[in-house]
Amino acid sequence: MKRSGIVTLTTDFGTQDPFVGIVKGVMLREAPELQLIDLSHAIPAQDVALAGLFLARSYGWFSSGTVHLCVVDPGVGSAREPLVAEADGHLFVAPDNGVLTQVLVNARAPTVRRIDLARLGLDPPSRTFHARDVFAPVAAWLATGLRPFSGLGPLHAPMMNAEDPPLRDTTELRGRVMFVDHFGNLVTNLPAEWLPPGEVRVFIGDSSLRVVGTYAEARPGECVGLVSSFDTLEVALRDGSAASRLAVTRGAAVRVARVAEGA
Repeated sequence: MKRSGIVTLTTDFGTQDPFVGIVKGVMLREAPELQLIDLSHAIPAQDVALAGLFLARSYGWFSSGTVHLCVVDPGVGSAREPLVAEADGHLFVAPDNGVLTQVLVNARAPTVRRIDLARLGLDPPSRTFHARDVFAPVAAWLATGLRPFSGLGPLHAPMMNAEDPPLRDTTELRGRVMFVDHFGNLVTNLPAEWLPPGEVRVFIGDSSLRVVGTYAEARPGECVGLVSSFDTLEVALRDGSAASRLAVTRGAAVRVARVAEGA
């Protein structure tokens, strides 16, 4: 695999503290030519599932050979293992806590290895900052090809988090809100291709909403369903926050049903 020299970063570190800068500094110390891209540092603290979702929905937009560093690590310093993975022409560096579940279950023949600290000469000086001491140097080595993927450690069976998949039958679709974005839009896990032809209604909380093609098609102050940039159903409020208007947050149930002819 040809390396792109790009590393994306996804963490729950925020940007108020120096932690993100330190991680970048370590990578650039190892490989000054790297391109570092912040995917998100606003993951809620210890929210492994949301970090995995962002990663899974984003990595495919980057060049093949990109390294994706994801550190949301409530088990740092424990017996959980540090991992590297290869999937669909991309490389991933992350803790073994299920954060790679959504990447791995949807990839074609992924390979996962445990980072062998002794083999690599890594002796972390801190039990609480493996992003700096373990993951950052490994990501830099991978991104530049300084160390081959196969030489980072033995094959490993990673931890996989249980998924709550969307459901569909002949009468309706049933899913949930995966996350609330910066605008208050409710992004669901219902695939856009599942939406049946004809007129449908979205049922969420106590509301029944129509589905439109764009935000501009909604009437001022109207909540609607539409297809998100993640190719899933989204609920949005024209010029406002659907989450606030509907008093709905992440995990809320969503149902879609076709409107009966003549109704």
